[in-house]
Amino acid sequence: MNKISNFRQLLNTTAFRLSLIYALLFSMIATIALSLIYWVAAGQIKQQTDQRLRLETDVLMNRYHTGRFDALAQTIQRRNTDSSTTFFIYALIDRRGRDINKSFKPEYITKDRRQAYTTMTLGAISHMIPAKQKDSPARVLLTLLPTKHLLMVGADLNQQKRLLNKIFSVVVSAIAIIFTLALLGGILMGRSVLRRIDAVRKTAGEIIEGDLTQRMPSTRRNDEFDRLSLVLNRMLQRLEQSMQGMREVTDNLAHDLRTPLNRLRNRLELTLLKNPDTVDYQKSQQDAIEDVDTLINTFNSLLNIAQTESGAKGNLEKVDLSLLMNSLGELYEVVAEEENISFSYHIEEDLTVRGNQQLLAQAFTNLIDNAVKYSSEKGHIDLKGSRHNNSIIITISDTGEGIPEDQREHVFKRFVRLDNARTSVGNGLGLSLVKAVMNQHEAEIVLGDNKPGLIVEVILNIAEPNSKEQQ
Repeated sequence: MNKISNFRQLLNTTAFRLSLIYALLFSMIATIALSLIYWVAAGQIKQQTDQRLRLETDVLMNRYHTGRFDALAQTIQRRNTDSSTTFFIYALIDRRGRDINKSFKPEYITKDRRQAYTTMTLGAISHMIPAKQKDSPARVLLTLLPTKHLLMVGADLNQQKRLLNKIFSVVVSAIAIIFTLALLGGILMGRSVLRRIDAVRKTAGEIIEGDLTQRMPSTRRNDEFDRLSLVLNRMLQRLEQSMQGMREVTDNLAHDLRTPLNRLRNRLELTLLKNPDTVDYQKSQQDAIEDVDTLINTFNSLLNIAQTESGAKGNLEKVDLSLLMNSLGELYEVVAEEENISFSYHIEEDLTVRGNQQLLAQAFTNLIDNAVKYSSEKGHIDLKGSRHNNSIIITISDTGEGIPEDQREHVFKRFVRLDNARTSVGNGLGLSLVKAVMNQHEAEIVLGDNKPGLIVEVILNIAEPNSKEQQ
């Protein structure tokens, strides 16, 4: 039953059906080609036989022109009894005779209408033919003599018939072999395709069961299955990363939100014990509202990251980055001054990118805000924007504590906060949002050592001047 089931699966494969169609098509072409060979061979044999009949007739006609009719008749009689000329049959026929005329149906008549060719049985030519050979084919040439007679020269076609039968057998055998080999090739091809599909199906089943570490099998052939496997594997890798990120977000949410929720609950319980008219009661209410605002900001940040990561690139438009960064420079120059931090900025003109201005503004605001937040008093922050080949580079450097090299990729994950940031206000989602925005804009963000402090370098592509988004 298993073999029958496998064979049915094989018959249902597209590869096998295509192979069967190509086998039939190729066999049809081979049949036409071999039939043409058979037809040409049969025509050549007939042409050679007619040529030999014409030569024999010419010899006898020369005898007739140089001698008498009686001499021609004697020559024909002698040749008919000569054992070395059994291939040919000769006869002189009275034109008024009806025996040969009844069965003679000319296939071809010469232009002078004195000669005609046809194919007929030996029994119709002569009554002297043995019974077992009467149905054998013969090629006949009739020549009209000046007298009231016809000169008939016939050739036995048994040898030619046997040769043509052999050619026909070879043609049929070749067609059968070609079709069989093509069919076997289709079966082997179908089984090969079926094995690869079964491997994909098995892997997909394991993925459905929850094992996202599985990957579609691939070979070194680089065929369509391998290319499909590579695409699916990239999709599975992205899916695994998304699921892993979701688990990390869930764990981090459970860990990071437990403390503010417990604190909010304790404050509300204490509030119930206080007199609503006292100052402590009002302060407890205010602290509870601040805790709720913190929770709302956290969820809003998560929502912004999710929306950014799923954002469509078709919404990107031309953004004047020079104007945007100069505005942020003017704003944070005042903020930094209030924190006793020096702030300088220099942005080149005509820095244009394709993107979402609101998201870019939020991302650069987070980066500059972090620089201000983690810079020490009397520190310095420098903001630069310049063009380099086909890219725009925005650099934000500070003189704070910086980020250790082994943590520079880790800080882009959600809810990640380093030890030096535990005492400051925040939820660990700022750099995650920045990373999501840069990924959407196909930009690169690099963290480096400013010695001391941190240097952040953002590399964006210059907007194409003739892009459709600018029209």
